[in-house]
Amino acid sequence: MPYTEDDLIKIQEYASLLMKISDIAVLLEMDEDELRESISVKTSGPGIAYRKGKVQTVLELRRQEIELGKAGSTIGIELTQKYMLEQNLNENG
Repeated sequence: MPYTEDDLIKIQEYASLLMKISDIAVLLEMDEDELRESISVKTSGPGIAYRKGKVQTVLELRRQEIELGKAGSTIGIELTQKYMLEQNLNENG
């Protein structure tokens, strides 16, 4: 399936919000299996967009986690790990 530049921008945006691939497909009105397959190809446009969005958020959260850890709070770390686990499980179907 050909993806427009707007599709890739939205894939990156939604991935940065730690959305599941199945939810991204609904929002973009795409077939979930086709989107999942495209994302699984790391060098494809959707694969790059998805991973870049996800990593941008991971980077932001890690910065926040470090600050929270320095302040003695563990809730930020726990929640982030939960969201990341959910997203990783969803990537595998």
